[in-house]
Amino acid sequence: MTARPLMHDNLTTIAVVATIVSLLLLIVVLVITSVMRRVWNLRKYRKLDTLRQKYRQRMQVVLKERDLAKHVETFSSKPGSAAWQAVEEILLDLTNDEMISVEAKTLLQKIGYVSYYENKLTSRKELTRAFAIDKLGRMGSPSSTRKLIPLLNESNPEILTVTVRALSRIGSKEGLLAIIERLPVLLGKTLVTRKAMGTALLNFGDDAIPYLVTYEAEQNDPWIMSCVLETLSHLTPDPRAQLLAIEHLGSQNAEVRSKALKVLAQVDQPSPTHLPELIAPLLDDQVWFVRLQAIKSARELGCETMARPIGKLLFDKNWYVRSEAALALTQLGACAVDVFLDALKTEDTYAKESVCEEIERSQFIDWLIAHLDREDETMRTKSREILKIMHSLNFSSQLMEYLTRDGNERIKEQVRELLTEDRVR
Repeated sequence: MTARPLMHDNLTTIAVVATIVSLLLLIVVLVITSVMRRVWNLRKYRKLDTLRQKYRQRMQVVLKERDLAKHVETFSSKPGSAAWQAVEEILLDLTNDEMISVEAKTLLQKIGYVSYYENKLTSRKELTRAFAIDKLGRMGSPSSTRKLIPLLNESNPEILTVTVRALSRIGSKEGLLAIIERLPVLLGKTLVTRKAMGTALLNFGDDAIPYLVTYEAEQNDPWIMSCVLETLSHLTPDPRAQLLAIEHLGSQNAEVRSKALKVLAQVDQPSPTHLPELIAPLLDDQVWFVRLQAIKSARELGCETMARPIGKLLFDKNWYVRSEAALALTQLGACAVDVFLDALKTEDTYAKESVCEEIERSQFIDWLIAHLDREDETMRTKSREILKIMHSLNFSSQLMEYLTRDGNERIKEQVRELLTEDRVR
């Protein structure tokens, strides 16, 4: 009766021991595999480093000679080999050197890197295709444009994004047109993010302007139009872009209104006299970031007539807007003095402190101090009054610091008088 339980216990023990031994063997195998992989990778990277050093100096000399044909064999090797990888990395790095960029790209094509990755575009593996597309973009070969354009019809967002980026790096007009023609699909279905698209369009530079300003398809799509306007806002100011922006200032979409304002902020000085009256209504926009951009645009354009309307936003419910309004006023100069004075005489302590902080941060306080000794008595009096209120609110550090510098003794005397007055809120 006792033999069977004993046999069962022995079998259980054997099974447990076997399991433990198996786990230990598995751990040992995994450790050995990991160590071997590290050793192999270490040897691989050491070999790559040696090859990079071997080829880099020779490569720079060859590219500067500009006689590439006779050196193609020198740098050719089996695709996928360490030498192949080393030469590719060096040439891709040298494409960023303006002195030899063209030669580096030419050699990449002559050795066969371009055709190698173009053949990878038909791979069934998405990762392999994406990798090849990115490489072709970095190589900047115009001949790859026609092979990349069909990939803009893919449904995979990752393939689309990397293709748009690659085409923008190559920078051919054919690629630019292909992207713009497909904006409704690429952006409308959010297959490519607006940020990625904006970055790509910017890579084309000012060549994109004529196509963007005449773009008509799907202009009612706010997602597309905001992308177009955002791109134009980063390119060289163009009258056609400004007209497009003015057309969209009244858009129902807040994002579009904001981007239109951003384009107008680029206008060369002196700005057209009609722009302030176009921007002014947007200072009262219901959306805070539109008000914010309206302030920035007015500031960039130096619209002195906007000082009073901007001054109202010192009391805005959004603190970003309040801060930007104060900053804009400090940059508008003398026309802002009355606005600041009125704001500092209100009962809104938070608004007053925000104004004082921005006056200090923007160094407008130096302008006010300098005017304590100006011939214009009115401006001298107003400057002193603002500084007096700031002192009463405990914003006195820069006044005290002024006394430690070499400077106008008459101004220092007035500053000392200010500092001795009681701080009464």
